[in-house]
Amino acid sequence: MARDLADRLAKAKPPAWLLIHGDEMLLRIEAADAVRAWGRSLGFDEREVVQVDRYFKVESLDRACRSAGLFSQGKLVELRFPAKPHKGCIEWLNAWAYNPLTGVMVMASCARLDRLHTDTTWFRALEREGWAIDASTVRLEQLPAWVRQRLKAEGLEASDEVVGLIVERTEGNLLAAAQEIRKLGMIGTRKVEYAVAQASLSVSARFSAFDLQSSCQEGDRVRALRILAGLLAEGEPMPLIVWALAEGARQVLRAQALCNGGVPRSQALRQLRVHPQRFPALGRALDRLDPGQCLQLLEAAGIADRCIKGVGPQDAGTALRDLVLRWTAKAGRFAAADLLAG
Repeated sequence: MARDLADRLAKAKPPAWLLIHGDEMLLRIEAADAVRAWGRSLGFDEREVVQVDRYFKVESLDRACRSAGLFSQGKLVELRFPAKPHKGCIEWLNAWAYNPLTGVMVMASCARLDRLHTDTTWFRALEREGWAIDASTVRLEQLPAWVRQRLKAEGLEASDEVVGLIVERTEGNLLAAAQEIRKLGMIGTRKVEYAVAQASLSVSARFSAFDLQSSCQEGDRVRALRILAGLLAEGEPMPLIVWALAEGARQVLRAQALCNGGVPRSQALRQLRVHPQRFPALGRALDRLDPGQCLQLLEAAGIADRCIKGVGPQDAGTALRDLVLRWTAKAGRFAAADLLAG
């Protein structure tokens, strides 16, 4: 995203307003920093922050945009939404875009927008009249390339093994990855050796029980076992882990029932209020599992729950691992032999 944004800034004129949206805080921060620096180079040397909270009124945004300082060439107004865009602000900004004051630019920021927002008239108008900058999370398969780009920006060279180590230790946490790469840059050597990286890197992966649920639904055994180990090491409550995995099986069962009743898959997932980001994982689970296998997963979750309470046939950690192995077994292979293959 950094390279694309830099190219865009180099060729563009200041828009009336722009929106930085996404669920990755590091990318949002860096995009905003790039826009501020670009604005300063064009004379936008005055800056005012407008925070949208429960006491916010649109009049405060209007006042900020119409009160440029006497001695400044231009003014950047930063509009910060706590989550999704404020309806009144969007209406005001749409009107503003058609008749803005010269030398005033509004930079809004918010969390990730889903299709309910990106398919709206106002968002399409923004893309036409202003800018929409996507700061979404870097996908798992994109992480190695992202890490290599950051290493290069720090003037570092690293082998594929070092890149893989950084990805593994900081998976899901770009801010931690950027900090760790910066630490490696401070060591003073251009070539990063594996042993040096291993000693320097701390485990900064940001996992939750729902990440484990998604990996299990996708059937990604290696990643699911790594997430489980990380959750247990971090002291994640075991009942929460069991609940997430059991709820994942119940999701599949409910979706199967709707699909078998003639409801299209995408409509079924929306009806179940599944977040759009989780559509691919749940879709893969629907392709892999049948109702009988889902019921077996719920039975295995019940066994794990009893083990956590001290009344099951094995220790709790082993029961959770067996549950993950069952979740990530190949289609039609829920036998004990497949569990031992993990």
